Amino acid sequence: MTPEAAIYNFLSGFGIPAYASTSVPDRDGEDAPPDLFPYITYDLIENGWEDGEVVIPVNVWYRTESEWEPNAKVREIAYAIGMSGVTLRCDGGMLWLKRGTPWSQSVNVSGEDDMIKRRYLNIDVEYLTIG
Repeated sequence: MTPEAAIYNFLSGFGIPAYASTSVPDRDGEDAPPDLFPYITYDLIENGWEDGEVVIPVNVWYRTESEWEPNAKVREIAYAIGMSGVTLRCDGGMLWLKRGTPWSQSVNVSGEDDMIKRRYLNIDVEYLTIG
């Protein structure tokens, strides 16, 4: 599995769709899902093997009056990563995902629907070779 697929599979494992930021279905287009929310977006930032950490920005999107729902999803992702991170095996080695600093931020989505809630997460990723 490629590193890109490993990241996608990890972020898709939380019961809501995950999309690269460049591939989110248009809410107003013909191909829009009937109810786009909730979903996760991420920017894929790659690095060379053993070249240190990079930060992958991840956004959790909900359309709700509640703050509880997006906060619970952020906690679920935090628990999956754990205090010392989680490793994902992939072609060429493994990815070590860790909670970045700051871990999570509420973002005001001004000018849009007041019910849209967004959480911005920092996931540190280190590309490690095995062997």
